[in-house]
Formats: sequence, structure tokens, C-alpha cells
Amino acid sequence: MREADAERALARFWRDLHALVGNSMSAALAAALRSVLGQLMRTVLGVRASGSGRGGGKDKEEGADADEVQRARSELLQLVESLRDVGLAGERFQILFAELLDGITVDYIRQTYAGVWEPNEDDAWSRIRTSARVRIQPRCVRELSVWVEDHCARLAVEVTGRLGGGLQVSWTDLEKWKEIATGRLAALRIDELFDIVVSWPSSEGGVDDLRYAITTPQRRLQLTDAFSNTLQKRLLHPGRSTLDILRTYIAMIRTFHKLDHSRVLLDRVAYSLQMYLCTREDTVRIIVTGLLANRDEVDSEARKTKLVELVELLFQDPGRNGFARPDEEWEDLDWVPPPVDAGSNYKRRKSEDVIGTLIGALGSPEVFIKEFQGIIGERLLSEKKTFEQEVDVLDLLKKRFGESSLQACDVMIKDIQDSARLDGVIHRGAVNHPDKVDRVWTIHARILSRLYWPEVGEERFALPAEVEEMQKMYETIFERLKPSRKMKWLNHLGQATVELELEDRTVIERVHTYEAAVIDAFGEGGAPSWSFDDLWMKLEMDEDLLTAALGFWVQKRVLRRLANNTYAVIERLSDVEQQQPPPSSLVGSAEAGASGGEGAGTVTATTPLRAKPPGMSEKEREKRQVYWQFIVGMLTNSSPTMPLSQIAMMMKMLMADGFPWSSEELQEFLGEKVADGELEIVGGKYKLVKK
Repeated sequence: MREADAERALARFWRDLHALVGNSMSAALAAALRSVLGQLMRTVLGVRASGSGRGGGKDKEEGADADEVQRARSELLQLVESLRDVGLAGERFQILFAELLDGITVDYIRQTYAGVWEPNEDDAWSRIRTSARVRIQPRCVRELSVWVEDHCARLAVEVTGRLGGGLQVSWTDLEKWKEIATGRLAALRIDELFDIVVSWPSSEGGVDDLRYAITTPQRRLQLTDAFSNTLQKRLLHPGRSTLDILRTYIAMIRTFHKLDHSRVLLDRVAYSLQMYLCTREDTVRIIVTGLLANRDEVDSEARKTKLVELVELLFQDPGRNGFARPDEEWEDLDWVPPPVDAGSNYKRRKSEDVIGTLIGALGSPEVFIKEFQGIIGERLLSEKKTFEQEVDVLDLLKKRFGESSLQACDVMIKDIQDSARLDGVIHRGAVNHPDKVDRVWTIHARILSRLYWPEVGEERFALPAEVEEMQKMYETIFERLKPSRKMKWLNHLGQATVELELEDRTVIERVHTYEAAVIDAFGEGGAPSWSFDDLWMKLEMDEDLLTAALGFWVQKRVLRRLANNTYAVIERLSDVEQQQPPPSSLVGSAEAGASGGEGAGTVTATTPLRAKPPGMSEKEREKRQVYWQFIVGMLTNSSPTMPLSQIAMMMKMLMADGFPWSSEELQEFLGEKVADGELEIVGGKYKLVKK
């Protein structure tokens, strides 16, 4: 053959021979090589096998055996040279080496940086940050880059140098490896993002890692999709309370504001949470109650039941945390273009705006304002003497919603202030009135403007004659002072102090007006015992309200229930057979408001714990508890108020084993819950007491 043809033929022969040898590696040999290479590379890089614990790379630096590392390095390089000599260090080996190096890097990142979220503020480099546009590597990213350069790149250079064939690691390759490692760290932080949110602000370092690494629209989309899925699994389900969800939402707002000042990411992940919050009936009440919380409750046990974080934010910096006007772009000296993945209706907001975001999540501002009016109305009708907290919060809300939106609240506060003054004037007028009542003047009223206060319903019943007489005189004097106005008494919301003189004791209780009217029927001039029907006809009171009042006095051991649904006064406790010792007492509080009647306010009373009725078995008690849970579920998820007939119908439909009680038995059971303060009766319908 001519020399040129011979060289070409020889080159083809060697090519085919190397291809045959290079592709002759069996599956068993490949698996064995992967295992041996992986073990040696982990020893050299100081990374433990997956699942064997944390701290891989740092263990090597702090206390690993240097001789063992050097032995593993020599053995690894000798193995590479041997594979090269027999022709097995071709493309398949290079792919295997790259896969192993990538997997070890992922294990190192998880072992070393999982859960490491300490803030970077203690580093000198963080103090020079002047703008969100300055990309400075967080501590974890810098440490990881150093590890890639000093360990991974060194090993790659040593291995490729022994493979021959002109392979060489360039500076561009090193930068790509650092980028890949940073992406792996970002994937870890995305998996941890929910825990980072819950742990805020101690997890600020993890957010810094994400902010540095999440720079492309693809990675931003990956973050929001993964976090939304985690929200559905770990937060947005019936097992989490509304208070927990709102606390997590507050942490989300603050975390995502740190992660992305444009708020594009927050808007993406928050939509499902906002929609879910709208299905929770108590969402608005919890937010409003948190805003109206006392600043002294921030570090108290109240944190378990109230969103006290809001009152912290409210008085830290009102402009920063929710009540500032929307930012104007032309005023922003640090303006930057919107992100490429922002929507068409995107509007940048600079402030964290925690409270404003929470209120915006409720949908229409009218929903929040209506609930705010209801709660502030309850507080204004309490026994509090001053309302500085309510006035301060109202002033801050006006900055956000405008004066006109909260005009009704202004009128409510003015009513309470004017009412105290007017009540004093009416009392002084009663003393000099020609038709003054021939007894001590004990009636006080809160006089409210009908059009500006929330609807409270009305329950009519007959009051004691002396109370009606005082009401008429009060009304007469009021109409003389205010000729253009008429009074309408809401007796069911009033309260009265009742003193009962029994043969062996004196009972003094602060009660609702309808409870006072019921016990008055058993007093002087009344009968010592009444049947339910006779008492109902005398007082003209709603049956549910009457049942609740009788249950209250039975619980207080003032009345006892006899046969034929008759109630009698217990003059001496010794006359009543006590099958169980008297129940212990506890101090509880209940809120009530009134626009008329014998005063109004927050009552603190001694309320006995309900003992198990005589003769009730443990099985019966458990059955009653199951029924109560069904009723709570219906009033929470189906309808906030229900009449007796609807509750009975739904119980018969929902109970798998049937509902054996009659309407009378169910009414008595609900009356017990009203007496216990679990239920209240509004307009003839039962409603859970908001706590």
C-alpha cells in the first residue's frame, strides 16, 4: 500500500479497535466502577454517602484523616490511569465521572447548608450594600464557590490531566461549575422555603441565598410553583386554624418582600391563600381583633389567641407597615424597570405593607370596614372607660380608606361620649321630675344613633313593671331634651344586677335583661313555681330565649326543674338532694352591648363549671359531645345562624346512626350551651359566640 493509504487504514483500524474496547464495558463492570469511584471521590472531597448525616465537607476540614484522603486520592488517580491504559477512559467514563461529581456536590450542599439560614448581617461585606440592585454573594454562596474551586475543580483537573486526549479544564468551565452549584443550592432553598417563611426573621440568610440565585424567569417560576404546592399540602387545609394561616401569611409578606421587592413572586403564590382565607368566616374578625389588641398583650398569653403581630406592626412604623398611600413612581429615586415576568397590570410598591396586604386579601374594603364597625361597636358598649386604642386605630385606617368610609365609626364613638354626658343630664332631670318614680333611680342607658350602628336584631319580652316605669320616665325626659328624636329600647342586649334574698343565702349576679325578667317572675308578687308554658305566656318571650334563661338559673342553683317541665325556687340548698358535690367555679368573661335597658357592658361573673347531669352514663356524655361537634361544624361551615328546626333537620340528615332526640330534647341541649356561653340567640336563631 502506498504510505498515505496505509496511514489512513491504520487510523481506521485503531479507531474501530478503541470503539470496540471503549463500548465493551458490561453493566456489572459499570456498576462496580460507579461504586468504587463514588466511594473514593467522596473520601477525597470529604462528603458522606447520602442519608448518613450532615456536615460532610466541614468534617473533612475540621478533623478528617489527611493520610486517608491522600491514600484515596492516589488510588483514584491510579485507577484512572489503568482505565486509560486499557482503553476504558473514553466518553462513557467521562460521563460517569461528571454524574458522580454532580451527585456528590448535591449531597455536600444538603449536608452542609440544609437549615443553615443565619442572617448575613454580621459579615463586613453586607454593610456596604446600598441598593437592591447590588448583587453581593451571601455567605453560603461564597463558601460553596470556594469549595467548588478548591476541591471539585482540583479533582477534575487531576483526573482529566491523566485521561490525555487534550482534555483541559478552563476558567470558563470553573465558572460554569460554580453556577451549577449555586443552582443546586437554590433548589435546596426552594425545598426549604416554607420552613424559611415560618422561621422568619431568623431565616434571613436563606432568603439572601435565594435572592442571589433566583435570577431567571424559569427559576422564579420554579420557585412559585413549588411553594404553591407546599402551601396546599402544609397550610391550606381544615387542620390549620385561621390564626396559623394569617401568621404564615404575614411571614410570607415579609419574606417575599425581602426576596423580591417587585412583589411579583408574592402576588403569584398568595392568590390561593387569599382565596382560602375568604372561605374562613373568622378571618376578618381575627385581623380586626389583632389591630385592636392592647400593646401589653404582645408578650403575653394573648399571643396564642390573637394576631398581636398586627398591633406590633401598627405602632412600629405606620407608614411602612400598611397605612401609607401607594408609592408614586416619579418620587422613587431607586426606580428600576418591572421584572420581565410581571403582568400587564403590574404596579410596583416599595413598602412592605403587611397590614395593607392583609386587608387587600379580604377582597372589597367594605367587608373589612363592616367587621371593624361590628367589633368596635362591641368594645364601645363594654365597661371600658376610655377608648384611646380604638381612636388611634381608627385614625390610621382613615389614612388608608378615607374619612367618608369610616364616618359611621366616628359617629359611634361620638355617641358613646355624648351618651355618658346625656345620661347624667337625664338623671338630674329625673330627680326634679314631677312624676318621678317612688324608688331608687337605677337605670342607665347607652343612647345610640340607629342609622350608624350595626344591626343587632330585636327580641321582645315583658319587663318587670318597675323597670318599665323607669324606662318611660327616662324616655320622657330624653324626648324633652331631644324633641326631634324617639327612643327604642333593645332590652335583650341590656344587663342588670340582680340581688336574690333566699332563706339560706344571698345571690348577686350581673345578668342579661331577659334572665333578670325570668327570675323576677319568681319573686315577690310572682309565683314560687312556674310551668314553662305559663311562664312563656306571661313574659311573651321567645322559647329559645326563655330556655336559655331558665337554664342559666338552674345552673346557678337558684331554680330546679320538676316534673311536667315546671321550675321552682330553691330556697334552701339542703332541701335539694345532691347526688354530686357542687361544681367548682371559675372566673369567665362575656361581652355584651346594649342601646337601651339597664346598662350595658362587659361582665366578669363567677360561672360554675357544668357538672355531668345525674344518671348520665359515660357513653351518653360522649354521644352529646359528638352531637355538639356536628352543631359547631354546621354553624361554622354551613350557615352562621340557624333556627331550631333547621338544626334538627340537618342533624337527622347528617348523623350516620340517626338522631334520636326530639325537638324538645335538642332545644334543652342548646339551652345548656347558651347558658354555658357557647351559643347565643339572635332573632330566634342560634349562633356561635365569637371569642
